[in-house]
Amino acid sequence: MSLRHLALFWLLALLLAVSAKAQDLSPERRADIEHLLRMTGAVSIGKQMGATTATQMMQLLKKARPDIPDEVLQALPEEVMGAIDENMGSLMSEIVPLYARHFNEAEVKGLIAFYSTDLGKKVISGMPALMHESMQAGQRWGESLGPTIQRRIKARFKRQGVVI
Repeated sequence: MSLRHLALFWLLALLLAVSAKAQDLSPERRADIEHLLRMTGAVSIGKQMGATTATQMMQLLKKARPDIPDEVLQALPEEVMGAIDENMGSLMSEIVPLYARHFNEAEVKGLIAFYSTDLGKKVISGMPALMHESMQAGQRWGESLGPTIQRRIKARFKRQGVVI
């Protein structure tokens, strides 16, 4: 058996195992995970990230194509959010098996119990702002590293005989 056939065999076996695992979810377990996702605001965080992405896309497009009228660009977030809303079910069908793989039934119920407490509710309510602020901090941090990374890459390439 060639290496290519062996790799294909293992990939197929992995896909079948993942598919079987996803189908092994009882309706109760699936409902618990979906409840956990709803109560933690996973859907709203996804929508918030979509809105942030749409805004960034709009800004990039405006820079790249200043000839596009603002009223046309303003439609971009609506279209992005419309696509997200229409396809949220497919995202849930992808995420539920992930939660099932990482958390057993007792852990999911424990998370539901935790997020029902005052502290859990505080975590839920604060998480979107924390994620947003963390993404902004990460973006600033990444931008601050830009000159250092560029300098290092140029030096490395130069040592290897490539000038950029």
